[in-house]
Amino acid sequence: MPLHEIVYMSLACDAMSSEDLGALLDKSRARNQAAGITGMMIYHEREFMQLLEGEQSVIEALYERIEADPRHQQVYRLWEGSIATRNFDDWTMAFVALDDEALKQHTGFASLKDEGLVALSRDNRGKKILLGLREELT
Repeated sequence: MPLHEIVYMSLACDAMSSEDLGALLDKSRARNQAAGITGMMIYHEREFMQLLEGEQSVIEALYERIEADPRHQQVYRLWEGSIATRNFDDWTMAFVALDDEALKQHTGFASLKDEGLVALSRDNRGKKILLGLREELT
């Protein structure tokens, strides 16, 4: 089966607490493991950037659910395409957020110190940023 990836950004309708993010991360990892999805999620001040990778039909179906999710707005696909190998094959959902002691209990945590994801995504650098942050998680 050919592998596929989608990198997207969205804005949460409401700010998310550490508990909300932890619950989302745990739920996403369980669902992703069952569906054969790997990837990475970044959260910063209501902004999400996520890379999803797996079987094309599964990734596209998940992205459609994300677009329809009323907890998101301004869902924007930055990149989509076929890949030869997974970039996050060890992570059902690696996670990056600002330093947050409550979230550090989750494996696959890294910190993000910047002006926001919108600034990071300019010039189509979203995937490069996600892959660079992958190194912090290993």
